[in-house]
Amino acid sequence: MGDFILVWRVSRMNLNPAGKWDLRGNISQWWKALAASALTGMDGLGAYLGEGRLTLAQVRKSLSGIQVERWATYPFESGKVEELAPVLQETVSAWALESCPVSLAVSPHLGFFRQVSLPRAASENLAQVVAYELDRFLPLPADNLLYGFQVLAETETEIRLMLMAVPRDQVEVSLRLLTEATLRPVAVELAPAAAGKVFALSGRPLPPAWLLLHLADGSFELTHIQGARVKAFAQGRNLRGQDLSRAILAQVEAMAAARPEPQALGIYGRGGAGFKVGTLKKHELEVIYPSHLPISGLQPDMNLSEVLPAAGAGLSCLGQTPLGVNLLPPAERAAIRLGRFSFTTMLLLIFLGLSCLWGASAFIHTRVELYRVNRQIAGLSQEAKEVESLLQESRSLAKQMESLRKVGQSPDKLTVLKDLTQLIPDNTWLFNLHLGMQHVELSGMSRAASDLIPLLDKSGLLKKTEFASPIVTDANKLEHFKIKAEF
Repeated sequence: MGDFILVWRVSRMNLNPAGKWDLRGNISQWWKALAASALTGMDGLGAYLGEGRLTLAQVRKSLSGIQVERWATYPFESGKVEELAPVLQETVSAWALESCPVSLAVSPHLGFFRQVSLPRAASENLAQVVAYELDRFLPLPADNLLYGFQVLAETETEIRLMLMAVPRDQVEVSLRLLTEATLRPVAVELAPAAAGKVFALSGRPLPPAWLLLHLADGSFELTHIQGARVKAFAQGRNLRGQDLSRAILAQVEAMAAARPEPQALGIYGRGGAGFKVGTLKKHELEVIYPSHLPISGLQPDMNLSEVLPAAGAGLSCLGQTPLGVNLLPPAERAAIRLGRFSFTTMLLLIFLGLSCLWGASAFIHTRVELYRVNRQIAGLSQEAKEVESLLQESRSLAKQMESLRKVGQSPDKLTVLKDLTQLIPDNTWLFNLHLGMQHVELSGMSRAASDLIPLLDKSGLLKKTEFASPIVTDANKLEHFKIKAEF
């Protein structure tokens, strides 16, 4: 097993220079610990699966914001991640995170981002259509993938989607490893979306559209984020010097052409020393580094290429997040439960209690006002009856006016009958005429019923004239017809 890096905080007693117990110092330390625990909320554990490395990061969310408590990185040989089982169990026990929820972020080198289009008709059963068409978009069949998607845009003819997927076999080995360490997997996501949550949920305001750039040695990952969606993704590998800068600049310019135009650029990672942010000056992007984020525990000496996605995955354990897609099937997700009773929970309960008191006082005040109004109404009962009688009379008159209006809008039957009598030739006889508000039906017999349609159309009186039923010829060679039309 390879070496691993492990960092955590340890509380110890304070001793004075003589080696005796320092009561004052320990009381001060205990008070600080008590204050810190009073402000503590839920703990979440995030894991990042990269190429040959597994990183854990414990995240805590409290009234003071987001804090990265601990992190650890474990190298492993290719295909031998199972060998990390003992050290993972030791770490979980040392961090006192048994039964803690955990979310796994997967490097995009191990997964897929694909922007695809489907016909507009697929919207009715979009999930089923995506599962059926997945083999056409990705190199692995759907049964071998954990996948999800986001709807980017819809037009009259198509739906544009962002597909996200990871190989099931590689990820399930890591999930099984975490489960054996008593952890409860709640989510699987791709690392760029997980790292983006750290920027989005840190409390620093971000524009509606922004870019996230991950720089590594000779490679980069560029993600275009708009609201809660990953709108585009691009990556490059085995690039050096000017080639790396040119490739990044080309992708930034392509994504900057979208609307709304990205207004900020988040950058993390140790690589890309030759890349100069000044080359992006013409796009007027606000550049944001992890050190600019109001998150405690992020240190410059950390390997943020791995810690940041792990920390972002840990945020998924603290409830719903506004970015990314959970690739873990719902049936395989562990429930997110609140841990210990926290000061945040206590404040929430106090707020709910005050809200109930406010609601009860408002209800009582409303009942008192209603009682007072009812007494006033009782004193005006005679006037109320007279007003009610007038209202009923006005409603009756309104109904009569509506009836008269409908009569006025209906066609004059005698006029229509007269016009039809003048139009219809002598070899035609009508025995039934039905008039509606906008339609008319004629029934009769004629020696040439087919001549009636063009004759009625040219009259200017009717439109959309057609036979309502087939023509029937009797023994006297008279054609029985039924015609319908609109005025």
